[in-house]
Amino acid sequence: MKLARTTLAVACLSAMSAQAAFINNGSEANLSEIINDNLIVSGNSVNLLGDTKNNDVSTEPFFTSSPDGSNSTATFLIEITSMLSKQSFGIYNGDDYVELFNGADEGSFTTSGGFNGPVTDNTNRAQVSFDISGGSYSVYVNNQKKGTFASEEFGFYLGRGGAPLIYSDAERNGGVERFVAIKGKGQRINLGSEITYGCSEDTPEKCVLWESDDYILGFEDGSDMDYNDMLVYVEDIVPVPEPETLALLGIGLFGLGVVRRLKA
Repeated sequence: MKLARTTLAVACLSAMSAQAAFINNGSEANLSEIINDNLIVSGNSVNLLGDTKNNDVSTEPFFTSSPDGSNSTATFLIEITSMLSKQSFGIYNGDDYVELFNGADEGSFTTSGGFNGPVTDNTNRAQVSFDISGGSYSVYVNNQKKGTFASEEFGFYLGRGGAPLIYSDAERNGGVERFVAIKGKGQRINLGSEITYGCSEDTPEKCVLWESDDYILGFEDGSDMDYNDMLVYVEDIVPVPEPETLALLGIGLFGLGVVRRLKA
């Protein structure tokens, strides 16, 4: 079920090579427990803990729209952090950014220190689209213009008090990698009752198909480096290859529909 539409462009001016990260088990529910034990309904599990050089996790900082589709949906999965009421999430292009969710939004899964997985119903969603005009891209959230971006690369951020604080680009985090991305391998996953109503092991056809251009994004806002402080599922995006990350500041199109789904 892919809800968004066109394509956009986002400029990432501080492009550097992605760094490796080490994903710890931590004292809370770890990435493997959340994704393999709770989100995946059918299909192969993913190798998530440890060094990203050796597992199924990427630290590529910038993305663009998938060649296979112009539509995209982002679903907020979970926050496990003491700062959840102050956190925000959005997309950025250089120093320009647009907030999509904040701590006041509700989600579809809940947690109390560790992940416990109950699904709730809510209607907090942010639908994002982009229009090109005069070489720049107007960013619309729920049909209201919220900002202007410049080129086809875009990154994600975790904010506090509205402004970006942690970026998908480690160079903007003082060289510390605080963002990871996990792509699908054809599994069926449960994104909550509003997106995957009736999804179960007995009815996997009602679950979301996690394809190779669909990513679960994880952020780390502290020092335990378990990358579960915020998880977001985004469809129809691909990482920008390293040479392009270093050289590309061109023009393109990308569309992103966003659904805030989960808060502790």
